[in-house]
Amino acid sequence: MMVFAHLSIFTVLYSQNYTPDQIDNALIIKSEKLRIRGEKKELISFNEKYIIISQNQNYLKGEILGYINIANIYATIGDYKESFYYLRKAERKIKKINDAYLSARLYHEYGQTNYGIGLYTNALKYNSQSIYYGKLISNRNEREILSGIYASRADFLHDIHQPDSSLVYLHKALNIKSTPVINSLIANHYMVYRENPDSSSYYLNNALKLLQKTDYWNVQRGQTYYFYGNFLNKKKEYEKALMYYTKSVAILERTKRVYNIPLLYKTIAGTYRILNDQKGEKEYLEKYTRINDSLSKVCNESINISIDEMIKEKESADISKKNVFFVYKSVVFCLIVILLLAFIHCQQNRDIIKQKEFETDVLKEKLNNSYDYIIELAKKNDPNFLNKFQEAYPDFIKNLLEINSNLSKSDLAFCAMIWAGFTSKEIAQYTFVEHRSVQNKKHRLRKKLNISSDVDLYFFFKNLSDDS
Repeated sequence: MMVFAHLSIFTVLYSQNYTPDQIDNALIIKSEKLRIRGEKKELISFNEKYIIISQNQNYLKGEILGYINIANIYATIGDYKESFYYLRKAERKIKKINDAYLSARLYHEYGQTNYGIGLYTNALKYNSQSIYYGKLISNRNEREILSGIYASRADFLHDIHQPDSSLVYLHKALNIKSTPVINSLIANHYMVYRENPDSSSYYLNNALKLLQKTDYWNVQRGQTYYFYGNFLNKKKEYEKALMYYTKSVAILERTKRVYNIPLLYKTIAGTYRILNDQKGEKEYLEKYTRINDSLSKVCNESINISIDEMIKEKESADISKKNVFFVYKSVVFCLIVILLLAFIHCQQNRDIIKQKEFETDVLKEKLNNSYDYIIELAKKNDPNFLNKFQEAYPDFIKNLLEINSNLSKSDLAFCAMIWAGFTSKEIAQYTFVEHRSVQNKKHRLRKKLNISSDVDLYFFFKNLSDDS
């Protein structure tokens, strides 16, 4: 009897007809309320329900929104593999519909997820696409998404040490929609970079006023309390700062924002140190170490996603080559025509050429800065080394995989260190292995890449990079 009752409820639930507006309202407004409260299980169940409803009613927008919402949940808790899975499901469906809001949401989440695994260049690329589609949105309520997109770009720019540009985008976000977190971020900028306590206090007071209209257990409150604690810390009101830090931790734990918590623990430990409270400092340093190690493990697993995707793309490209070989001559002819037209066009537009040359110089400068940062990661044996190297020099890794697609990530990192000019002795020192082990690995690498013993590996890799 109970089973029959459950089946009846299920049938009624998913067979009920909803209007598109009702589905949109559920997946945009109600889902967002669950998200900011950190209701993970309820949020996934809620979106799965409306995905099924949308499928039954052939409402493609609702199905896509559900996938994007679930991807956001998984990214928030650090499960980037699942996040990418749902984003790809949304991306496959979105090709069938022309909707600027959905495209803005999709690329926004792609940017956030890439940012979460440390791929800042990719994050900014997706964010730019998101801004493009966001500006095309005609519906006023849906257009408010631009506030969050601009705020995310401000985050990305802040982390690559462009605070002034970050502030510009924070104000753009604020002009569209004033939220406690955006006001808090602007306040933090004036406190840290401008040393302007009056402006900082003004925006923090705005944030605290806006919190009066929200539930207590809200991620916006947790993040605002953190920044307010920093403001009090700067004013040397350490006891009061600790109170707000503790409140922030409790809220962020409850709303499942675990990736914000390590920095909080570290900040609390530092505040206890100022107060000469060794017990409190030790307690929070231990908490920081435990959670940071745990999250680092998850992050180290996640940063391999980009390499895996590149290998898959290569395999797919190899298959495509076989399928399109018969049109090779036609493609070559078309390319010749295109190149000829491009040459004529470039001759008529010298100013464009000069602009491109300037952009190339800027890119080279950025790559030089990236090189120094990557070298430091290698010396620290940081797991992010290969990921950052691949992001800065993608063609080198791609050319290696062209020679042998079975190279492991360890092989690729080893090749990258040789390319960067590290000697065998230095590689052994930085990777904590014996010098003999490095020599043996070089010997095995020669076999995998079919490099004769009379060829210097360093020059081989440099030539490989130049050919790219």
